[in-house]
Amino acid sequence: MDLNIMKGICVFIILLTLVTLFYPASDSLAGESVKLYFYSSETNINNYKSLKMEFDKYISSSGVYEFQPFSDRQTFEQQIQGKKKCLIFLSSWHYNKIYKDYSLHPLLAGVRNGKKTQKRILVASSKYPEIESVQNGPIASSSNIPFTRSILRDIFKEKDAAETARILTVPKDIDAMMSVGFEMSKSALITENTLNSLKGTDPVLFKKITPLASGRESLLLIVAAPEDFLAESEQIVQMLINMPKNTGGLDLIKMLDLDGWEKIEPSDILKLEG
Repeated sequence: MDLNIMKGICVFIILLTLVTLFYPASDSLAGESVKLYFYSSETNINNYKSLKMEFDKYISSSGVYEFQPFSDRQTFEQQIQGKKKCLIFLSSWHYNKIYKDYSLHPLLAGVRNGKKTQKRILVASSKYPEIESVQNGPIASSSNIPFTRSILRDIFKEKDAAETARILTVPKDIDAMMSVGFEMSKSALITENTLNSLKGTDPVLFKKITPLASGRESLLLIVAAPEDFLAESEQIVQMLINMPKNTGGLDLIKMLDLDGWEKIEPSDILKLEG
């Protein structure tokens, strides 16, 4: 073989070795994306396809990230099983149910109107001024049935009332309110935010309902990560925190019915995992 060709091959091998040593394959080069998985029975999503498209468009400028929303809890849990390189968006109630099995650690909590927490309010038609008159149902709720019953256990005094109550599941909180207005249900379990908003959006319906009781405060939407991904998650977590600082990010957060994110405090962990 020609001596010059051999020298060229040797130089190429040396350069390739140096590049490998000092510039290890990054996620971007390797084409491996960090997944952001989303499922929440507490968040009313009108269009999952639109949510995914807008999220992917926004986060792609910060790295190789992909947003994947789910409308079904079982499918969501199957998809995140065993995943290490990801962030998980889920309700605080859901987090409490699965964090041990999935080795999750909470990083952020959603913020709305300056608060990280919310309460669920049981409201009823003025025909039913007492809790006892509505506890058999139907009770309209935009949350899934297990979560709804968990809130009702805090509200109803009778031991098994929450387990036997008939639950009418609806797409959104406003649908739950409308079902009361049209007498499709005796009562509805809604958020404080929905009740307060109703004063301005539908004052006629607001006058027809009576708040009966409220459940415990719970944290808003949680962002969590598997234990093995905590150290690597700092960049994407900071990107989420900075979302309200620009119009595109703020519009995206509003799609989740939030105003921003705050880091989880030790006291929050007690609420989540207690």
